[in-house]
Amino acid sequence: MKKLFFKLLLFSPILLFLIYLEYNLSGIQNSYSYKRNCLEKQIDSIEVLVLGSSQTAYGVNPIYFSKKGYNLANISQTLFYDAQLTLKYIDRMPNLKKVVITISYFSFGEQIHDGVEAWRDYCYYQFWDIKYPEIQNLDLGKYSKIFLYTPKLSFLYFTQNFKVNLIEGLHQNGYLFHDTTSNELNISDQLGYQRVRAHNLAFNENRITENKTDLEILVNELKKRNIIPVIITPPVYVTYSKYTNKENLKRNQETVRSICERYQCKYFNYFTDERFVKSDFYDNDHLNFIGASKFSKIINNEILELN
Repeated sequence: MKKLFFKLLLFSPILLFLIYLEYNLSGIQNSYSYKRNCLEKQIDSIEVLVLGSSQTAYGVNPIYFSKKGYNLANISQTLFYDAQLTLKYIDRMPNLKKVVITISYFSFGEQIHDGVEAWRDYCYYQFWDIKYPEIQNLDLGKYSKIFLYTPKLSFLYFTQNFKVNLIEGLHQNGYLFHDTTSNELNISDQLGYQRVRAHNLAFNENRITENKTDLEILVNELKKRNIIPVIITPPVYVTYSKYTNKENLKRNQETVRSICERYQCKYFNYFTDERFVKSDFYDNDHLNFIGASKFSKIINNEILELN
């Protein structure tokens, strides 16, 4: 008993430190917690909801909409989370009229769980209460902020007295700001090729059916509630589009069009829209704030203003 007592005594400072870490890490805002807080504060007034991954998070600023909009897109967000987030809140949004759904070049073949950003699955679980089916129940990333941020980063945040900014550039309407200062460094044929290659390597043919199903479930639920679903493909620069697999692009478009025909919704493809020039882009497939203002105005004029 004495040995056990002394072991507990030795371990107690470590346990207290871990509790201290967990408590303070919980107070750090990130894109998931901040977007949820902002969404819930204005949920009664939102008329347009925008979904998608980073191309949309950086590329659509609802401030340019004529109707109250909110950008719910996030980095690497997949169709599974687009659908789950919308279905979680849709019945609490009495003024919601339209939902803009993004289909990028890679959308039908990706799940966060398959890649190096699988840690984001645990962010959706911890901050949105949404569980991806393939997450293991005993995984500590589901419950612990230390394991979510990793012990290394958690200790770094501790040394910084937890004064870290993980929501830099994130606006209250969900838009994520991209500057233009690195434009020349970020855009080139070589970088565009590498970016497309990374998306091609991450593309999993086995995920196509489930992603298509998630999209259909989302569109169907919106139609049931007389909410208009609109599908878009955002613009990329020519240094990206020229290296994409044309058969994959064709399959994407055929899949989207078949869903639109079945559910009577519209598709707007801006993938190679010549109105977007190099100065509109932050890198090969993300708009900067100048391009985002242009794209947002186009969405407003060509989609939101239509009956």
